[in-house]
Amino acid sequence: MNEITIIIADDHPLFRAGVRSELENQNDFKIVAETGDGLHALHLIEELKPDIAVLDYQMPSMKGNEVTKKLSGINSKTKVVLLTMHNDKKTFLNALESGVQGFVLKDDAVLDIVEAVRKVNYGEKFYSSRLTNLLIEGMKETESEKRTIALIKELTDSERKLLSLIARLKSNDEIADILFISKRTVENNKVAIAHKLLLENSKGLLKFAIENKDNLTEI
Repeated sequence: MNEITIIIADDHPLFRAGVRSELENQNDFKIVAETGDGLHALHLIEELKPDIAVLDYQMPSMKGNEVTKKLSGINSKTKVVLLTMHNDKKTFLNALESGVQGFVLKDDAVLDIVEAVRKVNYGEKFYSSRLTNLLIEGMKETESEKRTIALIKELTDSERKLLSLIARLKSNDEIADILFISKRTVENNKVAIAHKLLLENSKGLLKFAIENKDNLTEI
């Protein structure tokens, strides 16, 4: 039986020991190194080239998802199982974006870690069962965000500037002064922007602008 080589990186020694104990109960698993530091984990992976890296999401010097991105950049064959105590959509989507193959909640680690390592080693994905809804919501949200960004890109530079001022809670008078246009022009532009964004009326612009403030600055 071929051994599955593993590196464990988690800055909580007791938790790391517990994960190690679970993995070492498997005859075909071999722990080749462990650390509590993200950057050190990256160096160990580059040096030892394990099959699997079990990484904590939050670590000193470099987060687990950041280590994963670095590994993708150097075309490392090591596959990553990420551990986290955060059961929230943002953390989950950040993990998916970094390219992790497995994502395990720390509360479920004793039950899930062995299965996660095995599945990921054989090229499958593994996510703790409690993350299934986040995965579905995340996929829907990603598609929705793509459509929203596409609509924003259809705006002119001056329209995006006006929208960003709305997001900063500027009044029509303030926007007029900043953009050197009349208050009536501001109102007319709001109607035009709302139409381009497929909003029912300009009153929805404030909510849209605040929700998409980051997208306005990135485009």
